[in-house]
Amino acid sequence: MSIKRVSATDAKNNFGGLLEDVAALGRVDIVRHGRVVAVVLSPRAIGSIAEAGALQPASAWGATHMIPPELARDARMLTRPDEFDDD
Repeated sequence: MSIKRVSATDAKNNFGGLLEDVAALGRVDIVRHGRVVAVVLSPRAIGSIAEAGALQPASAWGATHMIPPELARDARMLTRPDEFDDD
């Protein structure tokens, strides 16, 4: 599986191209300020990883990440609003 790296800005501005690259290559790393911030995998790539037994069970999430997913949105906010406007 080839790995391509694209900037976060390029991924945002050319999302269709990103999806084509993922379909063709199996994996694309998204880089911001010189470090990988996201990895996009094709279903085929995920299947090969699962067959190799390399997927971590969901309970192992905290061993490799600092913020649990359910708290990630709150962590990005400088001040949490009491309510969100739907307008």
